[in-house]
Amino acid sequence: MSSKTIHCLRCGAEVVRLNPNHRYCKVCSETWATLNHRRRELSREAGLLTNKAAKRSLFWCDEPTAGLVWTIRVLVPFSYSASKNYIHQLARSRHVFLNQKSKRKREEITAAIRNGLRDRKVAHNKLWIDILVQKPNHRGDAINVVDLVCDAVKDAVPVDDRWFCIRRLDWEIVKDDPQLIIGIGQESTEDAQVCSFCGQIKPLDAFNKDKRRVLGVGHECRECRRVGRMLREQASGSLLAG
Repeated sequence: MSSKTIHCLRCGAEVVRLNPNHRYCKVCSETWATLNHRRRELSREAGLLTNKAAKRSLFWCDEPTAGLVWTIRVLVPFSYSASKNYIHQLARSRHVFLNQKSKRKREEITAAIRNGLRDRKVAHNKLWIDILVQKPNHRGDAINVVDLVCDAVKDAVPVDDRWFCIRRLDWEIVKDDPQLIIGIGQESTEDAQVCSFCGQIKPLDAFNKDKRRVLGVGHECRECRRVGRMLREQASGSLLAG
């Protein structure tokens, strides 16, 4: 075998090397592609079973909640400009524009959270948000501030808002100096990722490394891939090397 040829990892045939990653002859390569596609299908099916088993019930609210390992609390003066009803306005020309008061309130919340976090590491994991709306009267809806608060938190932390969870949302009437009180915290300081097959949140070491990804790991956990390979082997009667 010369430097320009390889031995197929499956059948041992000598073939011309087409690229540095070339491992199989044409026939075995086609077989590998078919079985690998089948492996992904079986991994996805196995992940679906795991996902169904972990699905929470109607009474999920009765389950004990995990304690937060860190929290911060900030407050900013309350303003109805934080309501989603004020964020965007319609000009006479029918052009939609951003309300500047809402923009400033969002920036104010972001600055307060950044100052509260200081040098604290925010992990790629669930981020829990508490909101207490102290409103001066019963005119507005407390739930309408969620959009702007979450946008402000997103600007303040290096974590995608897909990780955000609302832990508590409450309101009260405060006539003198009403505030918007916001808390954020996490149950874990460990970076994690959601498996695209089973949907479970797992630490990064549960995934194969992949430098192309933001977190440096693939999207399918090792357990789903392992079960997929096992089911493929049972179905095909042969397992390719590599």
